[in-house]
Amino acid sequence: MKKILLLIFDGLSDRPIPELSGRTPLEAARTSNLDRLAEKGLVGTHYAMPPDDDYPTSDEAHFEILGYSDRKYLPGRGVLEALGMGIELGKKDLALRVNFGTVDENLKVIDPRAGNIKDVRTIAAHVKEEKIGPFTFRLYPGILHRGVLVISGSPVTKEIKHHSTIVSDTDPHKAENHRGGDKVLRPEPIDDSKEAKMTADALWEYQLLTHKKLSNYTENMVRVRQGLLPANFLLTRGAGFMGEVPSFQEKYNLNAACVAGGHLYKGIAKYFGMDVLDVPGATANTDTDVSAKVVESLESLNSGYDFVFMHVKGTDVVSEETGDFNEKIKFLERCDTALKPLLKFKGVLCVTGDHSTPCILKDHSTDPVPIMIIGGGTDKIKAFNEKKASGGSLGHLQGAEIMPKLLKEAESA
Repeated sequence: MKKILLLIFDGLSDRPIPELSGRTPLEAARTSNLDRLAEKGLVGTHYAMPPDDDYPTSDEAHFEILGYSDRKYLPGRGVLEALGMGIELGKKDLALRVNFGTVDENLKVIDPRAGNIKDVRTIAAHVKEEKIGPFTFRLYPGILHRGVLVISGSPVTKEIKHHSTIVSDTDPHKAENHRGGDKVLRPEPIDDSKEAKMTADALWEYQLLTHKKLSNYTENMVRVRQGLLPANFLLTRGAGFMGEVPSFQEKYNLNAACVAGGHLYKGIAKYFGMDVLDVPGATANTDTDVSAKVVESLESLNSGYDFVFMHVKGTDVVSEETGDFNEKIKFLERCDTALKPLLKFKGVLCVTGDHSTPCILKDHSTDPVPIMIIGGGTDKIKAFNEKKASGGSLGHLQGAEIMPKLLKEAESA
């Protein structure tokens, strides 16, 4: 059986941009290696999520692409972020993804990323551990504006049988204008249990308490004097508990590893039982060492792994944080140079994105994502971009169809 390398560029695809003569950044970028790979394989498009989903998140899309129904198996974004950060979770710990955001005096979100803040470690340390009634709240800083909140205590014991979690999101990230302008959502219990209501009430009390503490924190006051946005509110989403899920080895009989910089993607890999490989220089930003990731991925496949999931976050970061299409082009071109060793890869290579993140939106969209599979047949497509991919022989796939196609190619050796 051939080895499989799955390379996912987060937020890869885009929409036509007038300043680029109606081209997308991927169409405008000089990507000779991606184009040469397209000539060697089959090309098409996909939308990872089920047809009725109108807002693709990265965790949901990755679950679908890797062959796990997000509606059946997703434990909550907080669990995955926590695992990726190396946080030990008990079965009764409720984990929530956190954005360190900026709100005004009416709790209207000014910026859910506090002006694209680069480091929240000292701000998180200022909050410390908080106790509210029977609950203990522990806050952990992540990369850039991200973090994880873990809630423990005797009421946090109710077993949740589905991926909806014990409290609702307070981050209005799925609102039409989620980059600012909407009020913070008050956490609500998902079910009618007294435990869920107690948890939701305690979480809201914690958020108001920490908002006051952060608003008066020296570092935030200095940021305001410097004309920067303060990180003065903890926006939560994706609350959940550790769940039961078949491992990647059990599901596919493949010894799998992950090469990524972002905590979410490391956490997804850990949740599925993959080995997460440490690659110096691998970050969840545009400064990531893509060459080192490629080298590590290929070496791992040569040293015993059957499957490697490699993730690159920078495409999504540029699209969401600045919407700078020229910067996205530069990053794509730098990535393309780093991908040259893949031209000699003898296994099955899949290159795609998890969802579209158009620069003009600074947000995720349901636009089709290009995909190519190299290692078996070829078609007549000689470039890798949104327009060319739409005419490829793979057609338009759903995320759940991708792994079966990769396995079929691998088994055709």
